[in-house]
Amino acid sequence: MFVLEMPFPPSVNDANRIGKSRKTGKVVVFGDKGKLKFLKDADALYMAQQRRLSFVGGPFTYHITLNEKMRKPAMDGDNRGKYVLDYLQRVGLIENDKLAEGGSWSWGPCEFGCSVIVKPYQEGEVA
Repeated sequence: MFVLEMPFPPSVNDANRIGKSRKTGKVVVFGDKGKLKFLKDADALYMAQQRRLSFVGGPFTYHITLNEKMRKPAMDGDNRGKYVLDYLQRVGLIENDKLAEGGSWSWGPCEFGCSVIVKPYQEGEVA
C-alpha cells in the first residue's frame, strides 16, 4: 500500500489537442500544456516522496482525493483519474492501470492538488 501526493490532474477532456505537424503537414495529436505541466510537477513531487513508496504488483484498488480548494463550479472530478493512474504506471508504482479491480474519487482536503491511495486487491474484497 502507498499514498502519493500529486498535483491537480488535468481533465481528460482537455488533455490533448489536434493540430498539424510542421514537418509533415499531417494531422497529429499533441499533448496539452496542462498535461505536460502535470507530468513535470508530478515528477518533482514523486522525487520528494520516493523513499516511502512501495510497488504494488498485480490487482489493486485506489482512491483519489481531489483538493476541494481547487474545485470550480463547473468542474467534473470523475475524469481526472486517468492521468493519475497512467503516472503511477509510468514511474513503476503499479504494473499496469488495467489491473485496477476498482477505484473511487472524492473532493476533500489534501496538501497538494490530489492524493492517491493504492492498496493490493484481496480476493473477496469489495472493490
